[in-house]
Amino acid sequence: MPLPAVLRLLLTFLAITAGLSGATLPAAAGTLRAGLSDDLTTIDPFAFPGLVSSGVLRQVYEGFTAFDAAGNTVPALATRWETPDGGRTWRFALRPDARFHSGRLFTAADVLWTWEHHLTRKPQPGYSAFYLRGVEGAAALRQGSSTTLAGVEISDPHTLVVRLTEPDALFPLYPFLFVDRGMEGEHGPAWHERASGGTGPFRLMSWQRGESVRLEAHAAYWGGAPTVDAVSLAVLPDTNTLLARYDAGDLDVATLPDNAVRTVVRQPRYDGQIKAFARAQVRYLALNQDLYPPFRDRRVREAVGLALDRVATVNGLHAGRAALTNGFVTPGLGGYQPDAVPLPPGDPDRAKALLAEAGHDGGRGLPPLQIAGGPNVREEATYFAAQLTAVLGIPVGVRIQERAAFVAAINEGQEALFINGWTADFPDPIDQLATQWHSASPTNRTHWRNPGFDRLMERARGLADPVARNALYREAEALLRDQAVAVPLATPQFVALVRPGVTGVVIRPDGTTDYHSARLP
Repeated sequence: MPLPAVLRLLLTFLAITAGLSGATLPAAAGTLRAGLSDDLTTIDPFAFPGLVSSGVLRQVYEGFTAFDAAGNTVPALATRWETPDGGRTWRFALRPDARFHSGRLFTAADVLWTWEHHLTRKPQPGYSAFYLRGVEGAAALRQGSSTTLAGVEISDPHTLVVRLTEPDALFPLYPFLFVDRGMEGEHGPAWHERASGGTGPFRLMSWQRGESVRLEAHAAYWGGAPTVDAVSLAVLPDTNTLLARYDAGDLDVATLPDNAVRTVVRQPRYDGQIKAFARAQVRYLALNQDLYPPFRDRRVREAVGLALDRVATVNGLHAGRAALTNGFVTPGLGGYQPDAVPLPPGDPDRAKALLAEAGHDGGRGLPPLQIAGGPNVREEATYFAAQLTAVLGIPVGVRIQERAAFVAAINEGQEALFINGWTADFPDPIDQLATQWHSASPTNRTHWRNPGFDRLMERARGLADPVARNALYREAEALLRDQAVAVPLATPQFVALVRPGVTGVVIRPDGTTDYHSARLP
């Protein structure tokens, strides 16, 4: 290997290890500076990331397909995909010019290694195991009765055939993040703390917990090297600190927390610097029937929804930069029907009557509740808690937690009433329906289970015709509404301050800020 290449690899390794151990890296001339609303929960591409970590990891790792700025599916590491039998078998042609950050070429063997690692990961399977459950041999591999994933055939380094146990029309869209299979052998099980193992436009150089993340341009990126040399992301959960850093010229991009938008957009000094982007997110007030037995009565659940004035939050909390629906599919996805079922207005009298019918007149006999959430929903939770207390007579407080602690709590089923959201990983409504409500989903945080709903999702998954799929999605949404499983809430836009002269920064509907085409003045 030529000496310059050796030196480059050595410098890269030293930068990663220095950064991850807490050392400060020097600023590069072409560094774009932006803020993060919270610290990362993980940099492990096999763990469930949450929205903030996902937005960073998708700069580093890629799947077969991706979102574009308009929310459409576009090729990423697969150049084409085809099925000869309605979605039971998929053949993928992989990009021949994609290289990992290590310099190794991306091949079908890396896809297989990534999938097998998700299925065999301990103590919990990897995040993508749910999407792999239909691959032939996946169950046997997870159970330990097989050592290989039998349903995957590699005919050459850039051709992959996947056999499924039943048709899955959406398989190419799933949010797989493919990993350099050489990482674990070179750096050990905690390789992600020492090296960057993706093919994305940026390599992960450092994560200083609670402080910052540094990404550096991947010069050999198949889509062309990024224009900026690096992206420096400061962890700034406090809105006042975020704005102070932006006003001082220390940030080029400041993505605003939802609860700060209405204040910032009305300030004249930010005229011409505010950029808004559509968000493919569904949000709801979740009701955990396992943890709070009164929620097992549909009348109590319906009363909670009718007690709330959700329409007022669109302008009052989000300055009009939000969409409110009466369903569980976000605007912009294929199954969204804005006029299918009108949003019922708040009806305090009807809410009180339902509660009385359930034997809890004036809140009698109902244990106290707390609305849980992350820091960005404090005002919304406070508003809803006051309404529930005033209308229903239930003592309702607010419990705000740091995002990582909140996500851990709802994943473990420890919260009875909480504000939750899911931003689409791929542009099909099943990602917002099955991930939240299918009984087998690891992100079904209310633990609601309904065999009829599960069957609708499995049927939709096997239909190649989007019109037929969307009909099943509407049926599934009707079931969720009829069961009053949760209370749909307003979905705000992504809003960011962008310094004059900075161009090309886009927040995609999945919440990933795309820095690939960003340019500094």
